[in-house]
Amino acid sequence: MAHNLATIEGKTAFFCATGKHGAAWHKLGQEVRDAQSWQEAMKLAKLDWTVSKRPLFAAQNWTPGAIQVDSFIEIPAWGIFNDSNQQFFGAVGNQYEPIQNQFAFDFVDTLLEAEAGSHYESAGALGNGSRVFCLARVPFDFSIGGTDDKHETYMLFTSSHDGTGAAMAMLTDTRVVCQNTLNMALSRSENSGILKVKHTKSAEIRLEQARKLMSGIKSDVATLRAKLDLLASRQMTEEALTAVMDRLYPVVNSDVATRRKNKIAEIATLYFNNDNNAFPEVRGTAYNLLNAITEHTDHKRGVRMTDSRSGMTEEQARADNALFGSGSDLKQNALEVILDATNGLPIRTIVRTLVSVPSMPVAQGVLVS
Repeated sequence: MAHNLATIEGKTAFFCATGKHGAAWHKLGQEVRDAQSWQEAMKLAKLDWTVSKRPLFAAQNWTPGAIQVDSFIEIPAWGIFNDSNQQFFGAVGNQYEPIQNQFAFDFVDTLLEAEAGSHYESAGALGNGSRVFCLARVPFDFSIGGTDDKHETYMLFTSSHDGTGAAMAMLTDTRVVCQNTLNMALSRSENSGILKVKHTKSAEIRLEQARKLMSGIKSDVATLRAKLDLLASRQMTEEALTAVMDRLYPVVNSDVATRRKNKIAEIATLYFNNDNNAFPEVRGTAYNLLNAITEHTDHKRGVRMTDSRSGMTEEQARADNALFGSGSDLKQNALEVILDATNGLPIRTIVRTLVSVPSMPVAQGVLVS
């Protein structure tokens, strides 16, 4: 099998799609843009299967290396299994109640109905199917600092079947020129990190709740845009660049010193390249640096091929990490660190040019007026 990713009854529940953007989730999810509801999206993404909670048993009088066991005893633990292929997802406690794929994101239909132009983009299952997700397009796009550097906005929803966490929702921003993604927590979630529309009898009440949530999401997009615009106005200095790298990639011990040096050199190359100078107006700015770090995280950063990623390609594992794992955390941390480290820096008034000044330990040049 080419990828061994969430194969249900011989059909893959996710694959590397060939969408118009090639964004990180298109390495992980089935395109479902034609879906008008979560039920349709679920079927297109081959998520139309159920799970069940079953008691777990332990072998009695078992010894290491034993091939056959005569009897089992029930233990105070339960497992979540895929009913279609009997895949074991994880052990859970007595109070755990599984949420079926059928109901995991049905509230998203109400959210999309509340904002014209919203629609499902992709959906799928990760690993052995223990985590499912869907991505919804929301029409709150923006450009940076008066340039043509366009950002598209999405809502990313995830839920798990292995007891590792509750359903989550994130605002995902994608920079179109290089398909880099940046996630941010929703400030108006009813519970920390969780976005939901209460199940009420009245469809009108649900729709009104969804409109309020969408209004909050639009406000969060405006907050993100303001932060990025601010970074695009700040001219980087050698000292600020070094400070950012030291905070994001601290020297832990001598064993990682070489890897750290190589990583910073790769980021510096991306920084000075500035996406082949696609937007010269942002060259040498703090925003330019954030783009370099997000691009490195999304497309070049090393990943650990753990058991949960068995069968994934390195590219797919990196995309998984960039959206759901430590890569997502790193990018969000980078945004805040760069904002802090560049506070008070000179405001960019002219386009900077690149000259060779090999005095900075993290790069081969610096940007000067």
